[in-house]
Amino acid sequence: MKKPIDVLTGLVSGVELNTEIDVLIEKGDEFAYAMADIDMLSMINKDYGNDAGDEVFKCVAKHLSAVFPAPCTVFRNARDEFDILLPGCSKENAFLLAEEARKLINSENLNITSGEGKVLTQSVSIGISSFPDDGNRPADIIRRADSAMVRAKKNGRNQVCLSREEKLIPKTSHYTSAQLEKLSHTAEKQKVGEAVLLREALDDLLRKYDE
Repeated sequence: MKKPIDVLTGLVSGVELNTEIDVLIEKGDEFAYAMADIDMLSMINKDYGNDAGDEVFKCVAKHLSAVFPAPCTVFRNARDEFDILLPGCSKENAFLLAEEARKLINSENLNITSGEGKVLTQSVSIGISSFPDDGNRPADIIRRADSAMVRAKKNGRNQVCLSREEKLIPKTSHYTSAQLEKLSHTAEKQKVGEAVLLREALDDLLRKYDE
């Protein structure tokens, strides 16, 4: 079956990502996953216009495709992000490739200027996770890369961060008995720990309100 393609960038649509990760997990071989987020895209759209934002998307897609050729797959996400799957690649080698892509993207000046005549530059923040180190479900692998990407943003943007061991911070929380019962049932059904599901829910909530 032909994979859906993003019209703007020509990349595979991000709707295929979870399916592709499931296929790789089923094979059981090592692979890496990278999440690349365009820095300050909302500001670029505001200061330069949406056409300039589209040019940034195409520029990033061009460099990612060049650095991550087949058998890697680069996906265009629905938000400001790109996803990259690297079959047979370790987390460390994925980091080196991501650094190369980051430098290429940051070195290109697009031929678009604002009213003040400033040339438009762009950058990406990238987070990397891997299988089996970071979990055995698509949600686990994506969440760990997303966490690393957020760390790259907080550390100043325009950089690559690897996933790292997660540590739970004990907190006193109040949940209804019905919520706890449903949580336990869902964790048992999904064959994961309750803490994994709580982290997923919190990550989704924070991402929803992240500006």
